[in-house]
Amino acid sequence: MADEKLNANDTLSKVLAYVDSPFKLFALILMAVLAFAGWMFYDNKDLLVGAYKEQQKLPQIAEGRVDDAASHLFKHTGAQVVAIFKVNPILGNRVLYRAYTKEGRDKTMEGLDVGLFTNNPNNNRDVVALMANEIPCSEYKTAQSEVGLWYIEKGMTYGCRISIPPDEERFIGQITVGWATPPANLEHTRAMMTIAATMLAKEKK
Repeated sequence: MADEKLNANDTLSKVLAYVDSPFKLFALILMAVLAFAGWMFYDNKDLLVGAYKEQQKLPQIAEGRVDDAASHLFKHTGAQVVAIFKVNPILGNRVLYRAYTKEGRDKTMEGLDVGLFTNNPNNNRDVVALMANEIPCSEYKTAQSEVGLWYIEKGMTYGCRISIPPDEERFIGQITVGWATPPANLEHTRAMMTIAATMLAKEKK
């Protein structure tokens, strides 16, 4: 026991003798961090590999039908804006894939990851509703993200969201539709959104 204590003290003395400059201290800390990161990766490799495999299994939105779905929504709901997101619930990503106004596609915000769950309670409430196969609709007066600023800039004051596909089994995307004034017939609007979300769940054959 005494020998072990001496060896530990001797090792500590050697380390302290080595660290005789700020650069060496930084190098020692960096090596420790890298060693810890390596150990964490090795210790959780099965979990990480499993998550990657699950991610690869996730279907993708039907990219070839995105323009058609947006056109359908503008035509049948009188939308001011339409935004289509790709969602990865495993990684917690929600990336804006396409954004449209009545004038056409707007690339300003495309590619932006706004996250799935955020520190905004209204957003998180809607995400839970989407996962439960609901179509949450409400006034939109305060932006919930950078994309939300774009919504407001384009005149949106009321919005609805729907998951792609419109069921509880999968959540691979999201459609947000916004209006300058609330739709006169919300039931009809939700039905049209369901059609659009179904269109984006599968490619044409």
